[in-house]
Amino acid sequence: MGSFADALRALNSMKAEGVVEDYAVAGAMALVFWTEPVATYDLDVLVFLPKSNSPVVTLEPVYKWARDHGFVPKDEHLLIAGVPTQLLPSPNALADEAIRDAANLEYEGVPVRVVRPTYARVDWMRSSSVMGSQSDRPRPSPELVGRLRQGKDALREHRRAMSLRDKVRQVLELQRVQLPLLARQRPLRWWERPWDVEP
Repeated sequence: MGSFADALRALNSMKAEGVVEDYAVAGAMALVFWTEPVATYDLDVLVFLPKSNSPVVTLEPVYKWARDHGFVPKDEHLLIAGVPTQLLPSPNALADEAIRDAANLEYEGVPVRVVRPTYARVDWMRSSSVMGSQSDRPRPSPELVGRLRQGKDALREHRRAMSLRDKVRQVLELQRVQLPLLARQRPLRWWERPWDVEP
């Protein structure tokens, strides 16, 4: 069994060995570093690939490195130390900026580059459409809404104050809790499963 820290060590090794020029953890796991735990089933990583004379962008050197180090490439992911990891070559100037401006943080003593919160935003409008229409539900009283907001704010502050290791532990728990709900909505992809790792 690997650990989340092992996956981060592998990213650093990729950079040290020149497989990628630079990287930055992005997506939901980036949010975990800055705010509170959110459910996710993979580790998204923006990367600068080494310069090439070919007009075609290829991840084959990354996949070769992964195979040479015992990590399994499958479709668009690498299974690194038990963590499905998707390396995304920087597609545009904004992603370039996010990688260049990434913060140098630490997780359990392992250095890690993480996109800053301004680049790790969640599209809340898209995620709320999954819930469906709520127009036929009775509306709660303003007092109840106020109490719910206070409770939600207190929970959010508690989660933000958690140690990074505890946040990753909570992500792993969210994976286990939410997987059955996700499986009822649609067929799961191979990487959509709880990570078999230590936080």
